[in-house]
Amino acid sequence: MMRILYLLPGDGMSEDEITRRTSIANSLTDSNTQVSVMEVGEGPLSIESAIEEYMSIGPMLRKLVHIRREKQFDAVIIGCAGDPGLTPARELLDIPVVGPAEASFLYACMVSDRFSILTVLTAGVESEDGVRILVREKGLESRLSSIEFVHIPITDMWGQNKEKAVTQMIKGILKAKEKGAGSIVLGCMSLAFLMVDDILIEKTGLPIINPLKISIKTAETFVNLKLTHSRVTYPEADFDKLNATIFKH
Repeated sequence: MMRILYLLPGDGMSEDEITRRTSIANSLTDSNTQVSVMEVGEGPLSIESAIEEYMSIGPMLRKLVHIRREKQFDAVIIGCAGDPGLTPARELLDIPVVGPAEASFLYACMVSDRFSILTVLTAGVESEDGVRILVREKGLESRLSSIEFVHIPITDMWGQNKEKAVTQMIKGILKAKEKGAGSIVLGCMSLAFLMVDDILIEKTGLPIINPLKISIKTAETFVNLKLTHSRVTYPEADFDKLNATIFKH
């Protein structure tokens, strides 16, 4: 049995929503794979600003130290489409660590020349810079067509009526299509967990890159191929130093 951890940065998601996400995640796996959805248990309720993103990383890394010791999982997915803490997480773990954004951007490049990202507001406004920085860090800014926005808070999408979100998503995707996008990356895991890809494809005619589906299949593929991140790019953390300082409690 392959065991994948879907780790949610932060704290405060309802048990009902965690159960819903666990059911959805496991509906997407191969028959020999089990996904566990778990919160870090410390940090912001949701990540919708830079401060929330950065404040989520430290607690998540501490959680990953415990996960490393327990050796219960074959791969980890960071449960946020901003990939917070991806690089240090790979330094901490010997198993594959998947960033949904990174994986989705790369898949989008395989199905289209240019892609657009459909995401949520940053600190309540349509701020593109954080998303553009994330794409630029992957060396893919020339493949980015546009960034479009859904004006719904993340927490309002947890198990709620999908109709409003779907209407806004279709509108954003059609705007991106007019700007030349050949595919759409859902830039928020709460959008991904709505599981409305078929509706969006039918209404817009564009491939939809769902980061939940992509990250699960990427994690399974890495484990099956016995691949993990390079220690040239991601040198192993100095655990003696870390355990004597920041992880000593």
